[in-house]
Amino acid sequence: MLSLLLAWLANTSVMPLLVGGAIGAASKRVLRPCAGRLRRQVVWAALAALLVHLALVGSGLLRDGAMLDYASVLAAAVAASVLACMRGAR
Repeated sequence: MLSLLLAWLANTSVMPLLVGGAIGAASKRVLRPCAGRLRRQVVWAALAALLVHLALVGSGLLRDGAMLDYASVLAAAVAASVLACMRGAR
């Protein structure tokens, strides 16, 4: 049973980590002037996207791969990038 959970977790976390990381990397150039570091932007965006995705899909509110799932991952990654950029300015 644990192997099924770990396999599901590995399969479902690839998309949010890649999308969140890409948005975090792109936000460094888009959100000018952004005083945050690139690594912080990428990590915060990827983690936010992953947590939102796991919460929505894991709870059964959305199916894996649904349009609302992708939209929530994008929104979480953008919000985390903006927050990381604002926190870096302090």
